[in-house]
Amino acid sequence: MANPRTTLDVRTLNGIYGRANLAGAGGVVPVNGQTQIFLDQLGGSVNSNIAQTQADSNFFDGQTPNGEVFTIFGFQVQIWEESISTPATPVFPAVIPSNPVVSQQALENLSFSLNLKGQEYTIGSLKTVPCPLGGNTYTQNGGRAVAPFRFPRQLPLQLNSNDQFFVTVTAKRNITVTAATNGFGIFIYCPASRGIPLGQLSGA
Repeated sequence: MANPRTTLDVRTLNGIYGRANLAGAGGVVPVNGQTQIFLDQLGGSVNSNIAQTQADSNFFDGQTPNGEVFTIFGFQVQIWEESISTPATPVFPAVIPSNPVVSQQALENLSFSLNLKGQEYTIGSLKTVPCPLGGNTYTQNGGRAVAPFRFPRQLPLQLNSNDQFFVTVTAKRNITVTAATNGFGIFIYCPASRGIPLGQLSGA
């Protein structure tokens, strides 16, 4: 972990966040369908199927910016079914009325992996990392009734300058959705702070 005496903490208001779409076809999000979050460039949509802007995400290119240090305190995911008529350029958000059955299947049958510092670590079901920003109309998709996942206080995840970090979400089974063109919107939030080593600053 970076020495706090040598790091200027420019704590971000919203931590690290990003979003993506996992598209369906013919009423099914297919097995092995994937989407990746935090890997797109600013304004890009190649990996996530969602054009990333500064409002959509604040961590790009799959790595920590040069000269910066991120300390991540937790990992949280919100998911919802979404109406998408053109998966390559989805309208976001075009949220359909809540369908607890479909969303519960998604939580149980979508897994995620962390791509961290050149290694991929498969974690498991999305329901293990609920986001308090989500609704609580179905199990483990967040809301005030569900405790969010946080790393142990003494063991936050430290990302140094240029360290790789992105997330891959994969369908482990076919997931039947409400309409032929529906898929899933996915939002990932990591409470985090951002630091700049004092040595990077002019005159330090």
